[in-house]
Amino acid sequence: MEFRPILLIALLLASPIAAAEALYKCTDPKGAVSIQSEPCAQGSTQVWKREATPDPMPSPEELAARAALAQAESDRIAETARLAQERRMAAQARLDDEKRLREAVASAIPTERKSECTKAHDFNDTAAQLAWLELTQLQRERMKRWVVEQCRDPELLGGDGTEP
Repeated sequence: MEFRPILLIALLLASPIAAAEALYKCTDPKGAVSIQSEPCAQGSTQVWKREATPDPMPSPEELAARAALAQAESDRIAETARLAQERRMAAQARLDDEKRLREAVASAIPTERKSECTKAHDFNDTAAQLAWLELTQLQRERMKRWVVEQCRDPELLGGDGTEP
């Protein structure tokens, strides 16, 4: 406990005391105005005097902290740009898949008429190839049941749509 006051005094004595600088606004006898760091010359009128102690230079720790903040901001901006690019690429991939689907459907339409069963199979096959649809197992099973229903021959079924 006794060392603290002595240490504090020693630190104060060891630290350089910043000399207070001043600025002077002077007007000479001819009316010319000047702002200078020395007192006004004889015959000039001092309009005002302002203390001008310069701000201390940042410490190495402050400079390092500023650099670290700048680097972190730069990294954040780069990551944001990377994520935006990934989203654009994913969106473009979905558009490309959709275009391929439209082209496949358009090219699959022959001049002769397809049966409902063939159309159902084509639809099921195309949907299964589009990974971005992310079909669940339940959705795939329902689609297969729908294809089976589309492929049943109504002439082989009874009048009410059930098997005889």
